[in-house]
Amino acid sequence: MTELMGGGNGWLICGLILIIVEMVMNVGYVSISMGVGSIVTGLLIKANVLPAAFDMGLVDEILIAGITSCCVLILMRKFFKSRGTDDINTY
Repeated sequence: MTELMGGGNGWLICGLILIIVEMVMNVGYVSISMGVGSIVTGLLIKANVLPAAFDMGLVDEILIAGITSCCVLILMRKFFKSRGTDDINTY
């Protein structure tokens, strides 16, 4: 498991799979935020940003993916929040 996720490729694949799951199942922006968090983590590992900051173990990678996913979920909920209760189909 560590070999798959360690190079960043596993995080990118997981991110794409989670985004596809969101498109198919529509689970309320949860899996797309987890997918974006996984992709960001994979890109940071590929760019060698994370190894300089941490002693990159799988636990650190999961922590960064989780924090990123929570931030993306909060931003998406605020961005796509309903602005009002007025019906746009009022005639």
